[in-house]
Amino acid sequence: MNIPIKLAHKIQKSQIFDGNYVFIDGMSRSGKSGIAPIVSSFERVEHFKIRANFDRFLMIYASGNLTKDGFKYLFETDLILDVWFSMMGRDVNTNLHDLSSIVNSANHKEYITRMNRKDTLDTFNNVAKEIKDRKLIFPFVIDNGMTIGSFISEVNKNFKYIIVVRHPIDFVFTWFRSGRGTSLGTNPYYIKPAFTVKNFNNIPYLHLDNPEEYSKANPLEKCFLVIEKQLTGYINSNLLYSKNSCVVPFEHYINETEEYIKKFESLLDTTRTDFTKTEMAKANVPRNKDLITFSKKANMIFDNMNKIYVDRLIKLSELYESKISDFYKINLITKYPDGKFKGLSYEAFSKVSGHSLYHKGKRSTEKK
Repeated sequence: MNIPIKLAHKIQKSQIFDGNYVFIDGMSRSGKSGIAPIVSSFERVEHFKIRANFDRFLMIYASGNLTKDGFKYLFETDLILDVWFSMMGRDVNTNLHDLSSIVNSANHKEYITRMNRKDTLDTFNNVAKEIKDRKLIFPFVIDNGMTIGSFISEVNKNFKYIIVVRHPIDFVFTWFRSGRGTSLGTNPYYIKPAFTVKNFNNIPYLHLDNPEEYSKANPLEKCFLVIEKQLTGYINSNLLYSKNSCVVPFEHYINETEEYIKKFESLLDTTRTDFTKTEMAKANVPRNKDLITFSKKANMIFDNMNKIYVDRLIKLSELYESKISDFYKINLITKYPDGKFKGLSYEAFSKVSGHSLYHKGKRSTEKK
């Protein structure tokens, strides 16, 4: 819904470091955490950072509360600071259980050594030279970048993108299970921007043009409404088909992991290391196809949404299967008796497919 603001002035472009940048992008809950540590295990690739700021900048821009120039300035300068701070050991994550923690990197000793560097202009210039000479690659995990991918590429035409998507059924299921249908504007742990439109509160930026429909929807339907808009935006993004991009349907990736690792190596012009196998084991990939669980997820969703939304979800699934991946097909699911799963709680959804948890950088599954 962005409404361009005409100003008499323009923000000058900031000069980012002459390095290589890859954005591991996707909607929330797309599976990026199963990919980023593996990419970070490659030669010349720094340990990844999760940048929630980019997502918030994007939403504020899309809502019309931030100009395009303002977004690009914040994006560019955050990149400069993130890379600079990483290279001098400042603001690095050392939480033992976070995947993004340097403690869980094969190069953690080098990262710790960087903490001895002093914040001077000479250090800054030496770091810039080191980045260029070593051809370092900086991976950033971001949300929803493809919805404005056309002008992220304006910052630097050499940016690379690993775009993670997944079947709409999995998206709706995991969003609801994680409480996203009720968290916006009410949960202080969930800091996405919520908007007030007319008399409607807690509206996401994607539904500023139709707040009434979103407000009337139940929590599961709210998840679908956001996913419908976001995923359609991804499917229609020209950047998906760029030579600088690699599209990763998550359900296919976790089954055919080796195929996608080769694609990542080609995209980034680098190679895996011995530590890559360690990261694959920690991420529990590859995994087996599970049509039984997929079918149960679909039936649970269908039983708890209005038929209008069920039909739209089926249509979105068919679009995804025709344009992105038909690893799972909506027309092949097992149909359960109507109403079998009506009124189920978050806890019931978690029993079918639990939350992913991490202990010392290793994936574990919680099933209550």
